[in-house]
Amino acid sequence: MHRFFVLPEWLHNDHARIEGPTAHQIGRVLRLRPGDRIALLDDSGMEYLVELERISAKEVTARVVAAHRPDTEPPFELTLYQALPKGKKFDWVLQKGTEVGITTFCPMMTRHVVPQGHVPADRLTRWRRIVTEAAEQSGRARLPQVEPVQTFDEICRPAPEGTLALIATPEAGARPLQHVLEKERETPREVRLYVGPEGGFSDEEVMAAREAGIVPVSLGPRILRTETAPLYLAIALLYALERPNQGA
Repeated sequence: MHRFFVLPEWLHNDHARIEGPTAHQIGRVLRLRPGDRIALLDDSGMEYLVELERISAKEVTARVVAAHRPDTEPPFELTLYQALPKGKKFDWVLQKGTEVGITTFCPMMTRHVVPQGHVPADRLTRWRRIVTEAAEQSGRARLPQVEPVQTFDEICRPAPEGTLALIATPEAGARPLQHVLEKERETPREVRLYVGPEGGFSDEEVMAAREAGIVPVSLGPRILRTETAPLYLAIALLYALERPNQGA
């Protein structure tokens, strides 16, 4: 079934009104017809099953058939602080990270990031579009956020109580990820993951992270690409920390 994130005001009582590019996609790209059913999400965690009634190039109207709250979101906020990689690798991180369950993406500039100059506003718009499409495809009930690019110094701050903050590094003093997760007896409110660029974090950045209470962790004996490491981390964390909250 096709799923679309829409503005909350497009849903009113038992009817929906869809406009703009989404209406164009429904009527002209997908060529759906009156009587077809789709799912609409308003980013509140609710999903609405609607039956299409009238379709034009600029507007689609529909009737709400059912509503429910899907259990597809992680039991904690999962924030990724990702050093910007070269090329379009970050696009891939956004897409796959959304599918996995990351809730917020925070791209950052670190010492070893290849200089990319000013990041234009349209790139942030494109990143958010990638996340929206991935969230619709993967059954997410909430739309992950993509924050503007910041520097490592701006985001390297002590985390609030109840937050587990981890920085991936191959340095000798880093703790194995498995050991860190085994000691987490309660599900945290938020997990923050810090992943460096192709050249890794500098020694000074790892030291600053330690001082801020961010735990250096090792991802094992193999060297992972900067676009692979966040997915490895996220999947391992969700596997370890979601299980106590699952039924059966």
